[in-house]
Parts: sequence; structure tokens; C-alpha cells
Amino acid sequence: MSVTARMCARCATITERPVLIAAVHQGSGPGADIYACADCAPAFPPAPDVLDLFSGRRGEGEAR
Repeated sequence: MSVTARMCARCATITERPVLIAAVHQGSGPGADIYACADCAPAFPPAPDVLDLFSGRRGEGEAR
């Protein structure tokens, strides 16, 4: 499956080779994928693991 051209979230250039940099999740309705061009993609930090965002998450081996 090929990805169509997308606009870069940083420089607003239309790119034929978009890089997925984030997936925005919604509680209701469709989410969105955020893309960057190959030149701008390294400027974005890696997306965190969603489970790490929960403050109540216990580490491996931690007591309950």
C-alpha cells in the first residue's frame, strides 16, 4: 500500500515521502496521523509509549 502525498507538520511542504511522526487518538470519532517530510522528521522527539503516560502504572516486580 502506498501513502499519498502529505503536508509536513513542521515546514508545511507537501511531500511524496511522508514520515509518520505521531498518531493522535480520540475518545470518540476518528483520530489523525501527523506526518513530516524526511528533512524535518528527525526534529520531532520519539513518541512515548502510551502505557508510560499512566501515573498508576507499576514497574516490573513492584508490589501491589
